[in-house]
Amino acid sequence: MPDPLPTSLIDIDATFLPIDQMRQISRITRVDGAHIDGEVDLGEAHWVYRQHFPSDPIFPGTLIIEAAGQLTALWAWSQGQRGRPRLVRANADFQHPVVPENPSIRLEASVQRKRNINFAHVLVYAGGRCVATIDTVLAVLPHTPTH
Repeated sequence: MPDPLPTSLIDIDATFLPIDQMRQISRITRVDGAHIDGEVDLGEAHWVYRQHFPSDPIFPGTLIIEAAGQLTALWAWSQGQRGRPRLVRANADFQHPVVPENPSIRLEASVQRKRNINFAHVLVYAGGRCVATIDTVLAVLPHTPTH
């Protein structure tokens, strides 16, 4: 019997993250002051590899950036920010591809907040090495009433 997956420190289903295939973060493994770490479950059976270069599968950089934005949003959630999260800027540097043999991606972020704007520096690891560094700017906009 395989080992059960670790539980998340934040109930991701209760947050403002997207659902289904657009949700990239599988669990939060650390929330400590200005730091938050999370994981994305992958493996050879992940849906994206059948579609993203089937003869040369790699995990798309756009989804890695999305994961970094979602991690930033979860940090904001953990700090009591509620509303509509919007990734307003991202700057990424990719060093290595993420391939089907990688069972997961680990993200480690340090975040600074100025009012409703959150600035994060995210290190992304897969296969035991740093595969990307991403700087995100995420705004949490207030809820607007529906008419």
